[in-house]
Amino acid sequence: MEARRYAACLMAILWAGFATADDQLNVVGAFDVRWVHSAGELSYLDGGLGTLRFDPDHEGLRLGRAFMASRLRLSDIVTLHTVVDAYGDHDRNPVDLSEFWVDVRPFPTNAIRWRARVGAFHMPVSLENRGAGWSDVYSITPSALNTWLGEEFRTIGAELEVRWLGASSGYLGDVALIAAAYAWNDPAGALIADRGFAITDRPSTLFGGLGRPPITFYHEMDRKPGYYAGLTWRRHDRLEIRALRYDNRADPGASTAAGGGAWRTRFSSFGARLEPTTRWTFIAQYIDGDTAIGAESLGYDQFLMRYHAAFGLASLEWGRERLTARFDSFGTHQLRGFFGPPSNETAHAWTAAWTHDFDDHWQLVTEWIRVLSRFPPRSLFAQPSSLPETQTQISARYRFQFGGRAWGLIGGLQNN
Repeated sequence: MEARRYAACLMAILWAGFATADDQLNVVGAFDVRWVHSAGELSYLDGGLGTLRFDPDHEGLRLGRAFMASRLRLSDIVTLHTVVDAYGDHDRNPVDLSEFWVDVRPFPTNAIRWRARVGAFHMPVSLENRGAGWSDVYSITPSALNTWLGEEFRTIGAELEVRWLGASSGYLGDVALIAAAYAWNDPAGALIADRGFAITDRPSTLFGGLGRPPITFYHEMDRKPGYYAGLTWRRHDRLEIRALRYDNRADPGASTAAGGGAWRTRFSSFGARLEPTTRWTFIAQYIDGDTAIGAESLGYDQFLMRYHAAFGLASLEWGRERLTARFDSFGTHQLRGFFGPPSNETAHAWTAAWTHDFDDHWQLVTEWIRVLSRFPPRSLFAQPSSLPETQTQISARYRFQFGGRAWGLIGGLQNN
């Protein structure tokens, strides 16, 4: 029954796209079916505190993801972007929106390029999720850092970017300044406090939830806009360095019946991507911040937690093959608030992935992950605080594209 339901949802997505395709519309997407073997505790997606997407109760043949990312040209400078997702779990919406925004790029008159986005979209932090639909192009599962960004964060507001094309003028590279104002992200921080970090390829959707019971992340509770601001330097497509500061400016004392309490969440992120040759890619990223809930007048009774996550990745591509290895280190440290075992997570993980492209449409990806984590709150659920977990996945992906010029997943990488 579940398989038929998700197959019907996928066919509806494809039919809607083909029915409206013309020269103004570009569409890419994929359908991912995978075999899974997992060893560890019950995943947090099913009410446990495991760090991986799948657990021994959810092995075998699974639907990983079916998505369609479309780009509709409304005018010469305005495009509408939409990402529709379906996952093989029991979210409240079998098919849901993940992103929906309008992109405005005025005609250039010099070496300065302007870009504005309005809507709901991922912030420009991840150096792994560079494919269409915010997909990871190096493995099945992104790092713990980018897993969390996909789970709890979406910019629902406006972003402005100004880029100076210095490389085309003989300088060392291009420089971009990015700033955004947004709302409806006050609950960001709840999941990492309850569960710690995880390593999954299951981001949230705009109207769905994660976990059991489900947590939803897109609510406005205090009518205070948040912001992020960043700087990017890029040397052609060989070297890219990013830095960004995020602050949702939430009032930790605010709450609503629908969305629970507001979390004041802040972080700084830094990352670099180096491609010294056409075959090799090296990525390193780091994030450090804090999150709090409870009125500041509570003093020591206010919950306050610091967190950090980092990873290093190396990927080798030749012909139709790609090999990727990644090391993650991440953790949380509860400074004050709430009784019981503190949310002090210490963990590291190894990931290895092999990708083979049969042609432009069919792809096979094999991935192995091993996580070793210590999270004291597991003892409340009769689970060991220290937990080794492994997960092996073999994914068969069918990728499609139609309408207009090639882009994204099949036609090339995106740099959001």
